[in-house]
Amino acid sequence: MTTETIYRSCPTCEASCGLVMEVDRAAKQVISIKGDPDNHRSRGYVCAKSQAFRYIYEDPERLTGPVKKVDGQWREIGWEEALAETAGRLADVRDQYGKDAIAMYYGNPNGHNFSTQIYTQMFITLLNTERFFSAGSVDQQPKNLSCELLYGNGWVFPIPDIDHSDFFVCMGGNPLVSQGSLMSAPDIESRLKALQQRGGKVVVIDPRRTETADIADQHLFIRPGTDAFALMAFVNELFATGRVSPGRLRDFTDGIERLQSLSAPYTPEAVAAITGIPAARLRQLVHDFCSAGAPVLYGRIGLCTQQFGTLASWLVDVVNILTGRLDARGGAMFPRPATAHNDPASAPPELGYNRWQSRARGFPEYMSMLPASLMAEEMELQGEHQVRALITVAGNPVLSVPNGKRIRAAMDKLDFIVAFDFYINETTSQADIILPSTTQLEHSNYDFLFTSTCVRNFAQYSPQVFEPPGGALEQYQILNEVTARMNGMSRADLEAMMLDGLIGQLQANAPELSHLSADDIKQRTAQHHGPERLLDIMLRAGPYGDKFGGDGLTLAQLKAMPHGIDLGPLEPRLPGLLATAKQRIDIAPAVITDDLPRLQAALAQGPGDKMLLIGRRHIRDMNSWLHNLNHYARGKNRCTLLINPQDASRLGLADAGRAKITSRVGAFEAEVTVSDSIMPGVVSLPHGFGHTYRDTQQTVATTLSPGISANDLVDDNEMDRPSGTSVVNGVPVDIAAA
Repeated sequence: MTTETIYRSCPTCEASCGLVMEVDRAAKQVISIKGDPDNHRSRGYVCAKSQAFRYIYEDPERLTGPVKKVDGQWREIGWEEALAETAGRLADVRDQYGKDAIAMYYGNPNGHNFSTQIYTQMFITLLNTERFFSAGSVDQQPKNLSCELLYGNGWVFPIPDIDHSDFFVCMGGNPLVSQGSLMSAPDIESRLKALQQRGGKVVVIDPRRTETADIADQHLFIRPGTDAFALMAFVNELFATGRVSPGRLRDFTDGIERLQSLSAPYTPEAVAAITGIPAARLRQLVHDFCSAGAPVLYGRIGLCTQQFGTLASWLVDVVNILTGRLDARGGAMFPRPATAHNDPASAPPELGYNRWQSRARGFPEYMSMLPASLMAEEMELQGEHQVRALITVAGNPVLSVPNGKRIRAAMDKLDFIVAFDFYINETTSQADIILPSTTQLEHSNYDFLFTSTCVRNFAQYSPQVFEPPGGALEQYQILNEVTARMNGMSRADLEAMMLDGLIGQLQANAPELSHLSADDIKQRTAQHHGPERLLDIMLRAGPYGDKFGGDGLTLAQLKAMPHGIDLGPLEPRLPGLLATAKQRIDIAPAVITDDLPRLQAALAQGPGDKMLLIGRRHIRDMNSWLHNLNHYARGKNRCTLLINPQDASRLGLADAGRAKITSRVGAFEAEVTVSDSIMPGVVSLPHGFGHTYRDTQQTVATTLSPGISANDLVDDNEMDRPSGTSVVNGVPVDIAAA
């Protein structure tokens, strides 16, 4: 056996920790995966998920070639047959019924694949369907919307400069498990403990005493779905105590004075009953925050996936702006990716909002997408606006989207379904054809998305480890093949269009490249091909790049730095980063503030008497990805109903007993875990389970960790109004002994 050492980053979560791998290329075998001690970001740290992409590669149930359903049974077919039939049937649907007769769902794993991300926009543009759904509307879309309205770009996120902060307030996030979602931070526990060791404080506000709350200096319980009330009271208290101090941000921020009147009804006393946070404790939090030297407020998925997700996400930034903590050292700052993909364009883009509406309910699109909660009702429509075909790309909406069982039932009404996936799971089992891509070990990668969410700027290239099986294609190649064939083109034509389009875009937005022709740029990057050529162009044109001739970063240089490159701490970027009109921040945009009457009505109504369901995640889980891997599925049942002892006693529930959970759309039984880590009146089920369908081919998932799908209890009628994000936290439920 001949072993080789390979360095790359972990592709499973946002942290992108550095790894050192020992592999036998000839045997296509991974010997070991460990943390890379020479990686400047993770310094040898890895979590349990670091082995996941190895186990996926080794999973005998992973598909390595296309399959087609024939008389209810899966049959292996060749790539040419699979691509020709897929493209032909999709083109037939489009030509006969119109482009919107094709629906598409885009899953979370795509965010971890550079080449897929780069080429997806062309696929979406040429498909041109208004029935485009994604995991984003069950995740971060309120943050996209609030950032687009504040900064002009929905993918420009303020990231906590955690390494220089001395007072970190975390709302609706659990970074010790997520490793810092929209705050990519390897070994976040050590970073938070370092903050405490330099005299700082960590405060967690959450309905559950999470793993992060366990190491915090203070934990405040908050009733699910009420973060916007608490944050409005925070803003109210800032004005009431004269602590509004935006500093230099005031020079390019409009609407600050309006916030005083908007927040007037939300005193700490007024919101105490609905949030569960005593007024005195909220006032003390505001005082402590403003008294710290470098405080920062951070909110994540618990804020996004609730009834007032956009308001809550916006208010996090409002607090940081009003206190001068946006774009300030130790506050919420903006990374500078080496590919410059969050830099402003030459002209402010138009807001992509409400340009069309869903057919069934008339709900507005955002970012060319409709809410995933509307998938089932859109597919159930009959007549003129009927959906005839569905494309899923690395996604499992039957488990990941509210009322997924309704989505699965609606799929039966369609004429054709194709899944770009390498598992036969709860969604893809309903497909006619499945087109599996290579795994992370079989293609190269670059942490494109997460260089714009990192707590310290970096760049790292991950090389291909193994040659894929004969004929296997990368995800981007499958997307391009289907798109090209649907439009009477070749894949080479399409990729040439992509190359020309990228070069043209860079030249339009970078005057310093105006002396170079497109042919010059092509000639200087000809040693690379496909997505790597696009990456080289982006790196060289970016803020650290060589501008195609001088000193600076190139892909060749990055490849020669196997441990990644440290591009330095986060630095102030405003107002230059703003892509808004006149490079100014409108702190109270109408799209968001128009939702305040709904907030006020809920405040007047007060807290209800129903139990409220929230989600949770374990360090060995990543949505529904990892449950067919024995190393992650084995062990104690993690899909249990977490309930407070007071509620358990009142309802006659015992630890390890059974409870029935009922919502408007579903009912399940689950094992009970009694714990004071969750506040009274709230119960919790983990996300991503429900492997109970017998037509999948995921033996480990269905036998070791079937669990129940919490999303089948989530009402698909309930959404955050501005963004269309599903309300998966704060779901009213009834609980009884089973």
